[in-house]
Amino acid sequence: MQETVKLVLGIDLCDDITQVTVMRPHAAEPAAVCFDVRTRNEFLPTRLRLGQNGEWEIGETPQSGSKTLPPFFHAAAVGTEVKDGDTVYSGRELLECYVSLLIEKIRERFCEQEIGFVAVTCEEANTKETVRHMLYEIFGEKEGFSERCLVLSHLEAFLHFAIRQEEGLWKNGSAAFEYTTEGLLFYSMECRSTGGRRLLLADYKDYSEIISAGFATEGETGQRTLAFERLAETALQQKAVSLFVTGRGFEGDWAADVLRFLSGGRRVFHGQNLYTQGACYAGTEEFGQERNVDFSLLMPEQITADIYLIAENTAQEDGILMAKTGEEYRKVRAEAEVLLDATDKLTFRIVPAGVAVPVVIRVTQKNPELRGDRTSRYRIRLFFAERNLMVIQLKETGFGEFYPPSDRIYEELVDLSQLEL
Repeated sequence: MQETVKLVLGIDLCDDITQVTVMRPHAAEPAAVCFDVRTRNEFLPTRLRLGQNGEWEIGETPQSGSKTLPPFFHAAAVGTEVKDGDTVYSGRELLECYVSLLIEKIRERFCEQEIGFVAVTCEEANTKETVRHMLYEIFGEKEGFSERCLVLSHLEAFLHFAIRQEEGLWKNGSAAFEYTTEGLLFYSMECRSTGGRRLLLADYKDYSEIISAGFATEGETGQRTLAFERLAETALQQKAVSLFVTGRGFEGDWAADVLRFLSGGRRVFHGQNLYTQGACYAGTEEFGQERNVDFSLLMPEQITADIYLIAENTAQEDGILMAKTGEEYRKVRAEAEVLLDATDKLTFRIVPAGVAVPVVIRVTQKNPELRGDRTSRYRIRLFFAERNLMVIQLKETGFGEFYPPSDRIYEELVDLSQLEL
């Protein structure tokens, strides 16, 4: 019996357009899905129209007896409604309807082949965890892909796309500008490698307040070009070997001179299928149809080092693990109690991700009134104010009935980004 061919889909959902790619078994890379063979158009409008028979259809081209609804994806993402005249629709319900029609279209397009896995990406997932949950519910539960779907942010999709390119394009860093309907976004990736293990440190910046979607009205093109040139120089201070620009906001030639300038010393690529291909690569790996890529991904909210508190003059050489690489920095809340005398110092061993040699820092008591020339007990609290800004907090808890707590607190800030790694 012939084995059923199972496809992996990559779907990029935006407020205005949807793109779909497909990975067939043993294929080297995803292929774009065109639903109109005549036009070879790879973009499907993220729009619904109500046909004259009262049934929903995908599309925005007016047809006799039908009407097209306003955009709904952003409304679904933030949990609001869509108004069409006197009629009010739930954004989520419209999205559910759209996804159902989209999957139906894909199945018609590949009628002899089964969909094995679906990977979905959208820009809103960069910052809204609720969007991930919503898409998992819609694709997993409503569309029957439970345990066979993956939801990614555009940042994650970019990373998966970048590392599937030739290694010379990303091993020394890669970045991407996305010009969406909301404005300009920037993604970057730093690769660290040691002992055969690769770590990808991701970063994300929203520049939509500087270059918004409505920034470039006709007559302001020069102003937008200058703003983009200055912003790009700032964002790319740490030189990336490759730069990708994507999004319909880059259509036209307003950024051509800037991109030519940025191509000095790096390779620049301009395309519109970066995220849907990245999602497809990630889905293929998750589905198990290709060998796993050896890397660990650290997102912007995750810390980049293991932090140990060393108990000096004891047999405990490794120390106490206070924070671990990959933890979300806002959730790090570690405590320990230590005894200090007049000569002791607190020692922390910091093991950055991908670095073989750890960094050792010592916290000395800078306020003699806090402890004085005697042994005392301290509660050590460790937390992060930012991803790379570690806070070490000491509070004296006293030592026996003769030395009650002073309730004084001492803090030391450690900027991990400034350590020599």
